[in-house]
Amino acid sequence: MTRIIGITGGIGSGKSTLSDRFRAHGIPVIDADAIARTALTPASDCFADATALFGPDALRPDGTADRAYIAAQVFADPKKREALNGIIHPYVLSEMLRRSKACTEPLAVWDVPLLFESGFDAFCACTVAVLCKEEIRIARVTERDGADEQNTRARIKAQITDEERERLASYTIRNEGSLEAFLFEADALIERIRKELE
Repeated sequence: MTRIIGITGGIGSGKSTLSDRFRAHGIPVIDADAIARTALTPASDCFADATALFGPDALRPDGTADRAYIAAQVFADPKKREALNGIIHPYVLSEMLRRSKACTEPLAVWDVPLLFESGFDAFCACTVAVLCKEEIRIARVTERDGADEQNTRARIKAQITDEERERLASYTIRNEGSLEAFLFEADALIERIRKELE
C-alpha cells in the first residue's frame, strides 16, 4: 500500500517547489489544487452546487464558471469560502484517494494548501510544512502573479498561520534563502522521510 506524505504551506512559501523536488526523486505527486480546478468545470459532480452558491454572476455566457468572480467572492466572505470548501473538499478528497489507491509506488505526495484545515492530514503517514516569512511570501506572489499586495495579504489571512502549521506538521522546512539552499535541504529531508517510511 502506498504511504502518503502530505505537503502544505502558505501562498508563496515554496510548497510547489518542494513538490517538484519530490517528483525529481521519483515520488509521484497528487495536486489538490489541480483537482479542485476540475471541480469548477461543467463535467464535475459538484459544479452545479459550487456555482449555485454565488448566483447567476458565477457563470459566463458559455456556461463555464467565472473563476475570477468566484475567487473575489470567496476571499471577501469567509462564510461563502466555508460553504464552497464544504462542496469541493469531499470531491477533491475522493479523487485523491482514488489516485492514491491506483498508485504502485511505495510513497506518494499529496500537495494540499489547506492540508490541516481540510482534515486531509488524517490520510497521511507524515506531513511537511514549508514555512516562510510573510513579507517574503508577499514579495514572491506579487512578482510571480502580478497580484496586488492587498489581495495577497487577504489570501494569507484566509489561511492558518505558519505557527499553526509548525505545530501540526511532522516535519518543517524553511524557504527564506536561495533556491540552491532550499533544494539542498529538501533533498536531505526527502531522504530522511524515505528512510523512515519505506
